Amino acid sequence: MKQFTKYIVILIATVVLLAACQNKPENGDKGSNSSKSSSNDGNSKDKLVLYAAGPDNLVNDMVKQFEKQTGKKVQVFQGTTGEILGRLEAEKDNPKADVVQLASLPAALDYKKKGLIEPYKVKNHKKLYKDWIDKDGYYYGFSGSALGLSYNTKNVKNPPKDVKDLTQSKFKNKIAIPDPSESGTALDLLSIKVNNEGSKAWDEYKALKQNGMKLAGANKPALESVIKGDNDVVYGGVDYMVYAAKAKGEPVDIKYPKSGTAISPRPAFILKSSKHKELAKKYMNYVTSSKGQKQVDDHYLIPADKTAEKKKGKAKLKDIKEYKYDWNHLSDKSEKVLKKFTELMR
Repeated sequence: MKQFTKYIVILIATVVLLAACQNKPENGDKGSNSSKSSSNDGNSKDKLVLYAAGPDNLVNDMVKQFEKQTGKKVQVFQGTTGEILGRLEAEKDNPKADVVQLASLPAALDYKKKGLIEPYKVKNHKKLYKDWIDKDGYYYGFSGSALGLSYNTKNVKNPPKDVKDLTQSKFKNKIAIPDPSESGTALDLLSIKVNNEGSKAWDEYKALKQNGMKLAGANKPALESVIKGDNDVVYGGVDYMVYAAKAKGEPVDIKYPKSGTAISPRPAFILKSSKHKELAKKYMNYVTSSKGQKQVDDHYLIPADKTAEKKKGKAKLKDIKEYKYDWNHLSDKSEKVLKKFTELMR
């Protein structure tokens, strides 16, 4: 975990320096590094303050329904996982957030270790995937995203079935991967693949590099590069973004590697410094409830409650071959793996 903490510090420093100059969203909607609220009276006394990594449309829909259900207002800061972590670090002496939602699980593990999370058992906890949640209620992976081979349906008539297929000459200089230094889910996949396959994984990445694999920024620009046809395939594409783009008529689809892939639980947790703990508990109950989980499913993410998986046009969790891994073990090695990958891509 110390290694991961170092990585987070580096990430936060980068975010603080660059946030004023650019915004690189992880989600499938328009990114934002500004606060949004359904009430603009400036008084946050009775408001829940939520820091959330998208997709923005899902966050907005959940907040709207939660406000309607409770009669309480929610003030929202939407940004990438890195931007949220940077803002939390900057506000550590004067914390403002009550609930945090991220796109990748390791940061939640780090916050738990540091004693920054208020544990709470949600009402629906027994229906949620056990390996997505903390048994003592410190965090809840209330949604998840699987990573796959996103491809342009106009350019690719016979989509790749596995990562090794991308080493074929027909994909020369037409493949990319989201940058693990910018995308938490890309770092998850990289760490998990190396953990499972060891030197075989590194040999595969080297072969992909030799075939012209490029870094395509965070998840959204990586997907846009496929939609525009700049790349034929992106390895490590976030599935819910692809499904949403496909539903809008974009020429894109996704396949999951037959050898296995990573599924990233997207955690939500209450900060110990929260000034509105009872309202925060109600929000946690909502996002993990049947209504909240239906909204997760409606936005093409994988719900933590498997009974909510009903959305057509996307794969179900049971249909995706997933690598086996332990998040705590992976978090300890993420910095080392990222450093080696960065050196490989130079």
